Amino acid sequence: MPIVTLTTDLGYRDPYLAIVKAGLLQKVREVQIIDLSCDIKDNNISDAAFILKNSIDYFPEGTIHLVGVKFITGGKTLGAQQNIDNTRYLVTQYKKQFVVCPDNGLITLLDEGFSEKVYQVYFENPSQHNFFLKNVFIDVAAQIGEGKKLEEIGVETSDYYKAFQFSSFSNPDNMKGKSIYIDDFGNIILNITKEQFYKALGKRKFRIVLPGTTINKISETYDDVKVGDALVLFNGFGYLEIAMNGKSAYKMLYPRDVGRQFDFNLTIEFND
Repeated sequence: MPIVTLTTDLGYRDPYLAIVKAGLLQKVREVQIIDLSCDIKDNNISDAAFILKNSIDYFPEGTIHLVGVKFITGGKTLGAQQNIDNTRYLVTQYKKQFVVCPDNGLITLLDEGFSEKVYQVYFENPSQHNFFLKNVFIDVAAQIGEGKKLEEIGVETSDYYKAFQFSSFSNPDNMKGKSIYIDDFGNIILNITKEQFYKALGKRKFRIVLPGTTINKISETYDDVKVGDALVLFNGFGYLEIAMNGKSAYKMLYPRDVGRQFDFNLTIEFND
C-alpha cells in the first residue's frame, strides 16, 4: 500500500488539490495520500525543500513524494537566467523514498551532497504541463506503485538545475546565519544547527540583539518567557529559531508588510 505525499501551492479553496487526489485514488492501487504542505506561498522552492527535508525521515521506505512547486517569483519566471526549465520533470530516489518534482533545484536543496541518480520524465502533449501534478506526476506515482524501476519511467540525466542555500559561518567574534523558513506561527527558523552553534560558542557567552530586546540565553520552551517576549530556542528539527511567546516574531522583525521573499540575517555576538 503506497504512501504518496503532496507538497504544493494549490491551497484548499479551489478544486485543484481534490482533483489531484481523485486521480491518485483512481490510478494508484490502495494509495494513502498525505498532505505534507499544500499552501506553499510565492512559489517558494526553499520552503518546499525545507518541509520535505525535515519530514522525509518520518516516512517509511518506498514513500512517494510529489512536489508541485515551480521556480517562479512575483509573476516572472527567473528560469531563463538560471537555466531552469519548468517544463522538465524529474524523479529520483532519496533515503530509499521517491521524489518527483520539476527541474527547479529542489533535490539539491534536500541535501547539498546529493548524489543519487536522477531521471527526466517525458510526456507526449505540451498541454499536460498546464496541470502537471494531475497530468504527469500521477502517472509517475502509479508506475512507481506498480514496482517499475526508475530507468523504466524516465531517462537518466545529470543536466538538472542545482541550487544551494547559503550556509551559516562563524569567526572568533560572531556567528552569522539567515532565515530559511517562517512557519504559520511567525517563528523564524535559521540555518544554524544546535551542533554548529555550540561548537562555535565553546565556553563563551553570546548576545543576540533584536528590535527592542537583547537575548543572551537559549530557552527550552516558548513558556520560558512572558507572553509577548522574544526568545531563541532549538526547535524539533534542530535549528535555531527566533520566536515570541504567544505572538509572531516575524511581525516583530518585519513590522511592515514587506513580503517573505526578503531574507532575515542574524548575527550572534560572542564574548568572554
